[in-house]
Amino acid sequence: WAKLSAGGFTSLLDVTAVPPPREDKMETFFVSETLKYLYLLFSDSDAVPLTRYVFNTEAHPLPQFSWS
Repeated sequence: WAKLSAGGFTSLLDVTAVPPPREDKMETFFVSETLKYLYLLFSDSDAVPLTRYVFNTEAHPLPQFSWS
């Protein structure tokens, strides 16, 4: 229901209604965070080595470092 025929995705105002009423906007975090995590779920496990990087809440990979 959130996918638009013209392209893109939208927010749903009431998920209990069929069809649900749609909001006339796409949140910016959908592309920047959700699709990044979706890509990482289905990509090769060595795309971003998790022994060398961590992800913040906005799906940005940050290199690990040691204090010594």
